[in-house]
Amino acid sequence: MEGEGLLIGIATVAVVVAGFAAIAPGISPDASGWTAGNRLRLRAIVSTSFNVTFESLLPVVLFPALGNERGALVLASAIVFGYLLIVVLVRARQMLRAGAFRSRPAQVMFVAGPAATALFGLNAVLLMSLTAYGLALLIQLSVAALSFYSLLAGGD
Repeated sequence: MEGEGLLIGIATVAVVVAGFAAIAPGISPDASGWTAGNRLRLRAIVSTSFNVTFESLLPVVLFPALGNERGALVLASAIVFGYLLIVVLVRARQMLRAGAFRSRPAQVMFVAGPAATALFGLNAVLLMSLTAYGLALLIQLSVAALSFYSLLAGGD
C-alpha cells in the first residue's frame, strides 16, 4: 500500500501519546485534587490514542484482503465512521455528566471529535483519499494532545 508508511507513522505517534498519559498524574499541578473532568481527560488521552493506532492500521490490514488501496481506504473510513459515531455520543454524555463543557479545551475537543468523524464519513462516500483519512486521524489525535496539555496546564 502506497501510504503504509504514513499510516504506520501516525499509529506510532498515537502509541507514544498514550504512553505519555502515564506521566500526567505525576507532573500535573494538583493531581491529588483531580476533578471528574480531569479523570475524563486522562481516559480520553488513552482511548483516543489507541483508537487512532488501530484506525491507522486498519487500511493497511484491509489492503491485502481487497487488493485495492482505494477500496481499503473506503472500507476503513466507513468502519471508523460508524465506530466514532458511537464514541462521540458516549463521550458527549460523559462530558455532560462531568460538567466538562465549561472549559475551552473541552469545547474544542468536542468540536474536533465530530469533525474527524464527519471527515471519515465524507472519505467513505466522496473523497476516498489517503490525505483525507490521514487528516481525520490527526484531527482525532489532536483531542488526545489537547487533553494532555490541559491536564498539565491545570485547566479544568
